[in-house]
Amino acid sequence: MTSYDVTLKNRSSLKKRIWGAAALSMALILGVLGWAFWFEDFDFYHPKTPLLCSEASAQEHPLRFIAFGDFGQGTPFQARLADEMVKLSQRKPYGLALLLGDNIYPNGDINKLARSHFEDPYSGLIAKKMRFLAAIGDHDDRKGHKEDEMAYFKMPKDYYKVSEGPVDFFILNTTYFVRNPEQRAWIAKALAESKAPWKIVVGHHPLYSSGRNGNTEGTRAILEPLLVKYKVDLYLAGHDHDYERFSPMQGVRYIVSGGGGSYLYNFKQTQANSEVRLKTHHFLFVEVTPRHIWVKAINRFGEVIDCLDWDKQSSGSSANPPTGSVL
Repeated sequence: MTSYDVTLKNRSSLKKRIWGAAALSMALILGVLGWAFWFEDFDFYHPKTPLLCSEASAQEHPLRFIAFGDFGQGTPFQARLADEMVKLSQRKPYGLALLLGDNIYPNGDINKLARSHFEDPYSGLIAKKMRFLAAIGDHDDRKGHKEDEMAYFKMPKDYYKVSEGPVDFFILNTTYFVRNPEQRAWIAKALAESKAPWKIVVGHHPLYSSGRNGNTEGTRAILEPLLVKYKVDLYLAGHDHDYERFSPMQGVRYIVSGGGGSYLYNFKQTQANSEVRLKTHHFLFVEVTPRHIWVKAINRFGEVIDCLDWDKQSSGSSANPPTGSVL
């Protein structure tokens, strides 16, 4: 073997070691990033002590419903929450679920993803003939799939009103609210004409949020005066993947419930009047009578992580002290 052959062999061996080291480094980097992503997504929150929450009695015959947003990804968190929804329905029967938007990630292609992202996780609710009232989120309105979701969920339009018991629900498409004068005129007229004891408005984008996306300023400038003028009781939203509730502002309660199963977000700048901020997967359980409303946030372990209730004649007082913040 000549010295030239030895040199070539050494170079080849060196290249193999370099490529091997590079591959190992890349694997370590991807592993760290994957762990960081998983840690970011995983919530470890448990209430320190059981919360003392009041609830409606069966004799009051309340309207019961659940609400949750930002869920349609087929994750284990979504499945675990769905299991808790079914367990709850066995104890407290309900027949209505509000979907707060981003129902099918990444782009609303429900024709392709309905089974894995919706029907399998919620098979227990579907078997109970659950009625789903869906709002369109920004992820639902991509690549022309908004109409597919509207057809799947039997939505008359991408904004509509539904009356159930003592509640009028007003479902909005907040992605295009500012740029849609027809929708803006409709919500003003619908709220003005409502005679229901309770008015609940649903929109994917929060008017107030301490989460990653923050306040939706353009929509808030137009919509909030209408909520105040027509005495809306509650505005439910998602978009930020967390749980947050605010003290009443000019008589209106705001709750962000975007922890339905997608990956979670960290909080950023705390907004004024924010009472509770929890980075956790959850859903809302609501009971309503003509005179009173009860709201609970329930995590994937079936634990109540926050609750409040108020009388129709009050400004919205919490029956449970704020549970604090998990940022």
